[in-house]
Amino acid sequence: MSASPTVTALELKGIVKLLGGARVLRGVDARFEGGAVHVIEGANGSGKSTLLNIIAGRLAPTHGKVVAQVGGVRYQSRGGLRDVVGWLGHELGLYPDLSAEENVRLHAELRGLDPDAAWAHDAGRLGIDRLRGRRVRELSRGQRQRVALLRLLVSQPGILLLDEPSTGLDTASLEKLVHVLHEVRDAGRVLLVVTHDVVLVDQLRGVRWRLREGKIFREEAAAPPAGSGDASAPSPGPSVPADGEPSPAADGGA
Repeated sequence: MSASPTVTALELKGIVKLLGGARVLRGVDARFEGGAVHVIEGANGSGKSTLLNIIAGRLAPTHGKVVAQVGGVRYQSRGGLRDVVGWLGHELGLYPDLSAEENVRLHAELRGLDPDAAWAHDAGRLGIDRLRGRRVRELSRGQRQRVALLRLLVSQPGILLLDEPSTGLDTASLEKLVHVLHEVRDAGRVLLVVTHDVVLVDQLRGVRWRLREGKIFREEAAAPPAGSGDASAPSPGPSVPADGEPSPAADGGA
């Protein structure tokens, strides 16, 4: 399967979003480097899904822009980014009367990719080989989640946006998900994961960000557990916003 052009970094510059008169995002500035898992956390209603929708080009910012370095070319906002962004949201967009494999093959065909190679791409590693002939409507939420993720991975997008990807997954399936996402990371792609799943956050071992009061903050690295042997790791500190200025000490419940 052919991959999308390499994306070395994704930048958000002054992203503001008004929804129904409410200022959901209040000037989000951040730079997400490729080759890392970027985990975005925050309270319900803090704007996490809104931010992913803006990056994916599904929603226009009120102010600000999204910039990606793609194959030596800088793309801004909606138009150019759509070709390199892969999105997995709450609505999976699978066809319920098609089989799991038919959904993946159709996605490949629509993008000019080899449909015969599509299912074999990651089905085994995601643990869904046995589901290939079953109609999507017969699958559990966790099984549908993994089929949708395989469909996304087939086109090997340079930027992957995952909104609560562990929904409905059991422990074994979660381990498979983490393994595949680490492979995506190691391929140098930009990977953003929105989640409330503390187990997933711990296993991803990524760069942690927090949305709070309409802005994004990069979290300081926490100290390792006692007895881990890494005495050189930094101790816990306050959140640091993307511009490097210290954030308020109080988290505000986020």
